[in-house]
Amino acid sequence: MKTGILAVSFGTTYRDTREKNIEALVAAVRASYPDCQVYQAYSSGLIRKAVLAREGLAIFGVAEALLRMKEDGVKRVVLMPTHIIDGIENHRMKQAAREHRGDFARMEISDVLLASEADYGKTALALWEGVREEAGRDPVIFMGHGTAHPADESYAKLERELNRLTDNGVYIATVEGAVTISDVAARLGSDGRLCGRILLAPLMLVAGDHARNDMAGEKHSFASKLRALGCRPDCLLRGIGEYEGIRAVYLEHLGRAMERIRR
Repeated sequence: MKTGILAVSFGTTYRDTREKNIEALVAAVRASYPDCQVYQAYSSGLIRKAVLAREGLAIFGVAEALLRMKEDGVKRVVLMPTHIIDGIENHRMKQAAREHRGDFARMEISDVLLASEADYGKTALALWEGVREEAGRDPVIFMGHGTAHPADESYAKLERELNRLTDNGVYIATVEGAVTISDVAARLGSDGRLCGRILLAPLMLVAGDHARNDMAGEKHSFASKLRALGCRPDCLLRGIGEYEGIRAVYLEHLGRAMERIRR
C-alpha cells in the first residue's frame, strides 16, 4: 500500500531561508523515508501566490496537495506540520485533513514541535546550543509568532526550560501573542539587564518577513524598541529549522506517526 508524507509549513517568500530551513527539513524526511513519496504544502495562500509570481514556483495548499496525493495513488498519508505550537494554523491544517480523510485508507498527523513535556526540554536545548556562541554572556530574546489560541501559553513554558540551561537570561516575546516586546523589556529592567548588548533571534521555522521586519527592522520592530531604551540589539537572522536538534524533534514525531500508520 503506497504511503506518502505531506510536509506542511506556513511558508515564506524568502528563498534563502526557505532553502536553509523548510527544504533542509524536507530533505531530511526524504533521506529518512526513501520508500515514501514526500510532498509539500504551504498553508498561506498569499505566500503561495507571491512565490509563484516571483520565482514561477507553484506550491500546493494543503487541500491541493492531498488531492494530488490521491491522484498519485497514495493510500496511506502522514501529514507532518512544521508548526511550533498546536495553535490556529495547525488546527486549520487538521480541518483540511479531516475534509479529505475519506480519500485515503489511512491518515495520521504527526505532532507539532512542542507537543509533549519531553519536547520542551529537547527544543530548549537545541535552541540554546544554536545561539550560545552568538549570545556570549548577554541576554537573549527569542521572537515567537504568538496566537490568540490558548496554545500561546507554550511560549512561557519553553522560556522556563531555556532558563534552566543558562544564567544569561532568556526571554520569549511574541508578535501577536500575550507577551509583547514591551512586556519583556519591562522584565529586563526589573532583572537589571536592560542595558548593553542583547541578542535577538527568531523562534520561527524560517527567518522570513517577521524576523527581518518585526524583529530586526529599522522602525516599529523589537530591535528599534530596544534601541530606544538604550540597548544594543544584535539580530541573528536564522530560522530554527537550521538547528539539527530542532529537525531531530520533528523527525522523531514523524517517526511515531509512521509507526502508527504501518500497524
